Amino acid sequence: MTAGIGGTALLALALGGQVPGAGARVESSTAVVPDGSHAVLTIANFVRIKRFILAQGKRKTYCNMYNDNPFWAFPGFNAYLNPTGGQESIPSMIGRSEFNELVIEAAVAQPANQYWSNPGPLTQYWRISLDATKKELRVRQDYSKTDPQALVQEAAEYFRVALAEIDRLTVSAESGSQDAGAGK
Repeated sequence: MTAGIGGTALLALALGGQVPGAGARVESSTAVVPDGSHAVLTIANFVRIKRFILAQGKRKTYCNMYNDNPFWAFPGFNAYLNPTGGQESIPSMIGRSEFNELVIEAAVAQPANQYWSNPGPLTQYWRISLDATKKELRVRQDYSKTDPQALVQEAAEYFRVALAEIDRLTVSAESGSQDAGAGK
Protein backbone atom coordinates (compact mmCIF):
# COMPACT_ATOMS: atom_id res chain seq x y z
CA MET A 1 0.00 0.00 0.00
CA THR A 2 1.43 3.36 -0.97
CA ALA A 3 0.98 6.60 0.91
CA GLY A 4 0.04 9.76 -0.97
CA ILE A 5 -2.35 12.63 -1.20
CA GLY A 6 -5.81 11.54 -2.30
CA GLY A 7 -7.94 13.49 -4.77
CA THR A 8 -10.12 15.01 -2.05
CA ALA A 9 -7.10 16.15 -0.03
CA LEU A 10 -5.48 17.66 -3.12
CA LEU A 11 -8.71 19.46 -3.95
CA ALA A 12 -8.88 20.75 -0.39
CA LEU A 13 -5.34 22.12 -0.70
CA ALA A 14 -6.16 23.82 -4.01
CA LEU A 15 -9.32 25.41 -2.60
CA GLY A 16 -7.75 26.60 0.62
CA GLY A 17 -9.24 23.84 2.75
CA GLN A 18 -12.80 23.99 1.36
CA VAL A 19 -14.05 20.88 -0.43
CA PRO A 20 -17.41 21.32 -2.18
CA GLY A 21 -19.83 18.52 -1.39
CA ALA A 22 -17.74 17.23 1.50
CA GLY A 23 -19.62 19.00 4.27
CA ALA A 24 -17.58 22.17 3.82
CA ARG A 25 -19.20 25.55 3.54
CA VAL A 26 -18.83 27.14 0.11
CA GLU A 27 -17.28 30.59 0.30
CA SER A 28 -19.14 33.18 -1.72
CA SER A 29 -19.19 36.93 -2.21
CA THR A 30 -22.48 38.77 -2.63
CA ALA A 31 -23.41 42.35 -3.40
CA VAL A 32 -26.89 43.85 -3.51
CA VAL A 33 -27.43 46.66 -6.03
CA PRO A 34 -30.68 48.59 -5.53
CA ASP A 35 -32.11 49.74 -8.86
CA GLY A 36 -30.96 53.23 -9.73
CA SER A 37 -27.91 53.13 -7.43
CA HIS A 38 -25.49 52.19 -10.24
CA ALA A 39 -25.15 53.62 -13.75
CA VAL A 40 -24.85 50.27 -15.54
CA LEU A 41 -26.17 47.57 -13.19
CA THR A 42 -29.85 48.44 -13.52
CA ILE A 43 -32.98 46.38 -13.87
CA ALA A 44 -33.61 47.95 -17.31
CA ASN A 45 -30.17 46.82 -18.56
CA PHE A 46 -30.64 43.36 -17.03
CA VAL A 47 -33.98 43.04 -18.86
CA ARG A 48 -32.43 44.31 -22.10
CA ILE A 49 -29.67 41.68 -21.98
CA LYS A 50 -32.18 38.98 -20.99
CA ARG A 51 -34.55 39.85 -23.86
CA PHE A 52 -31.68 39.87 -26.35
CA ILE A 53 -30.51 36.41 -25.27
CA LEU A 54 -34.07 35.02 -25.35
CA ALA A 55 -34.74 36.49 -28.81
CA GLN A 56 -31.37 36.01 -30.53
CA GLY A 57 -29.51 33.47 -28.44
CA LYS A 58 -28.74 29.85 -28.93
CA ARG A 59 -29.04 26.98 -26.43
CA LYS A 60 -26.19 25.47 -24.44
CA THR A 61 -25.83 23.47 -21.23
CA TYR A 62 -23.14 24.78 -18.88
CA CYS A 63 -23.85 22.76 -15.71
CA ASN A 64 -25.63 19.59 -14.63
CA MET A 65 -28.41 21.41 -12.81
CA TYR A 66 -29.91 23.05 -15.90
CA ASN A 67 -30.11 21.85 -19.49
CA ASP A 68 -30.30 23.67 -22.77
CA ASN A 69 -30.02 27.18 -21.31
CA PRO A 70 -30.60 30.30 -23.42
CA PHE A 71 -27.05 31.45 -24.18
CA TRP A 72 -25.02 34.10 -26.00
CA ALA A 73 -21.25 34.32 -26.52
CA PHE A 74 -20.31 37.96 -25.93
CA PRO A 75 -16.72 39.12 -26.56
CA GLY A 76 -14.63 37.63 -23.76
CA PHE A 77 -17.37 35.75 -21.91
CA ASN A 78 -20.47 33.59 -22.20
CA ALA A 79 -23.84 34.57 -20.76
CA TYR A 80 -26.50 32.04 -19.75
CA LEU A 81 -30.00 32.51 -18.44
CA ASN A 82 -31.00 30.16 -15.64
CA PRO A 83 -34.63 29.13 -15.41
CA THR A 84 -36.61 29.85 -12.30
CA GLY A 85 -39.54 27.89 -10.95
CA GLY A 86 -38.57 24.23 -10.84
CA GLN A 87 -37.02 23.60 -14.25
CA GLU A 88 -33.92 21.91 -12.87
CA SER A 89 -32.57 18.94 -14.83
CA ILE A 90 -34.99 19.42 -17.74
CA PRO A 91 -34.56 21.51 -20.86
CA SER A 92 -35.10 25.20 -20.06
CA MET A 93 -38.38 26.23 -21.67
CA ILE A 94 -39.17 29.80 -22.66
CA GLY A 95 -42.62 30.74 -21.39
CA ARG A 96 -42.35 28.49 -18.34
CA SER A 97 -39.74 30.61 -16.61
CA GLU A 98 -38.95 34.23 -15.86
CA PHE A 99 -35.21 33.58 -16.46
CA ASN A 100 -34.33 36.11 -13.77
CA GLU A 101 -30.80 34.85 -13.22
CA LEU A 102 -28.01 35.77 -15.63
CA VAL A 103 -24.81 33.75 -15.32
CA ILE A 104 -21.56 35.17 -16.66
CA GLU A 105 -18.88 32.55 -17.43
CA ALA A 106 -15.38 33.91 -18.06
CA ALA A 107 -11.87 32.52 -18.13
CA VAL A 108 -9.67 34.68 -15.95
CA ALA A 109 -5.92 34.59 -15.42
CA GLN A 110 -4.83 32.62 -12.41
CA PRO A 111 -1.56 33.43 -10.66
CA ALA A 112 1.04 30.75 -10.11
CA ASN A 113 0.96 29.26 -6.63
CA GLN A 114 2.82 26.70 -4.56
CA TYR A 115 1.00 23.80 -6.26
CA TRP A 116 1.15 24.83 -9.93
CA SER A 117 3.77 26.96 -11.67
CA ASN A 118 1.55 27.68 -14.70
CA PRO A 119 -2.05 26.93 -13.76
CA GLY A 120 -3.61 28.49 -16.88
CA PRO A 121 -6.95 30.27 -16.95
CA LEU A 122 -9.59 29.62 -14.34
CA THR A 123 -13.27 29.62 -15.28
CA GLN A 124 -15.24 31.87 -12.94
CA TYR A 125 -18.96 32.51 -12.72
CA TRP A 126 -20.89 35.61 -11.68
CA ARG A 127 -24.59 35.07 -10.92
CA ILE A 128 -26.70 38.19 -11.31
CA SER A 129 -30.26 37.72 -10.06
CA LEU A 130 -33.17 40.08 -10.56
CA ASP A 131 -35.55 40.58 -7.67
CA ALA A 132 -38.31 42.72 -9.19
CA THR A 133 -40.25 42.81 -5.90
CA LYS A 134 -37.34 44.38 -4.02
CA LYS A 135 -36.25 46.32 -7.14
CA GLU A 136 -32.67 45.14 -6.89
CA LEU A 137 -30.00 43.04 -8.55
CA ARG A 138 -27.98 40.59 -6.48
CA VAL A 139 -24.47 39.74 -7.72
CA ARG A 140 -22.92 36.55 -6.34
CA GLN A 141 -19.72 34.67 -6.97
CA ASP A 142 -19.18 31.29 -5.33
CA TYR A 143 -15.70 30.14 -4.21
CA SER A 144 -14.73 33.78 -3.84
CA LYS A 145 -13.78 36.27 -1.18
CA THR A 146 -14.04 39.23 -3.53
CA ASP A 147 -14.93 42.54 -1.93
CA PRO A 148 -18.59 43.39 -2.75
CA GLN A 149 -17.61 46.69 -4.40
CA ALA A 150 -15.09 44.91 -6.63
CA LEU A 151 -17.76 42.31 -7.44
CA VAL A 152 -20.12 45.08 -8.57
CA GLN A 153 -17.36 46.63 -10.72
CA GLU A 154 -16.63 43.27 -12.38
CA ALA A 155 -20.31 42.60 -13.09
CA ALA A 156 -20.75 46.17 -14.41
CA GLU A 157 -17.89 45.66 -16.87
CA TYR A 158 -19.57 42.51 -18.22
CA PHE A 159 -22.83 44.47 -18.56
CA ARG A 160 -20.98 47.25 -20.47
CA VAL A 161 -19.49 44.75 -22.92
CA ALA A 162 -22.84 42.97 -23.40
CA LEU A 163 -24.75 46.21 -23.97
CA ALA A 164 -22.13 47.51 -26.44
CA GLU A 165 -22.33 44.23 -28.38
CA ILE A 166 -26.13 44.32 -28.39
CA ASP A 167 -25.99 47.91 -29.70
CA ARG A 168 -23.48 46.91 -32.39
CA LEU A 169 -25.55 43.94 -33.53
CA THR A 170 -28.78 45.95 -33.48
CA VAL A 171 -27.29 48.74 -35.62
CA SER A 172 -25.76 46.16 -37.97
CA ALA A 173 -29.11 44.35 -38.34
CA GLU A 174 -31.00 47.62 -38.89
CA SER A 175 -28.57 48.83 -41.58
CA GLY A 176 -28.75 45.40 -43.23
CA SER A 177 -32.55 45.54 -43.38
CA GLN A 178 -32.42 49.10 -44.77
CA ASP A 179 -29.98 47.93 -47.46
CA ALA A 180 -32.31 45.03 -48.30
CA GLY A 181 -35.28 47.41 -48.50
CA ALA A 182 -33.35 49.65 -50.87
CA GLY A 183 -32.80 46.74 -53.24
CA LYS A 184 -29.08 46.44 -52.50
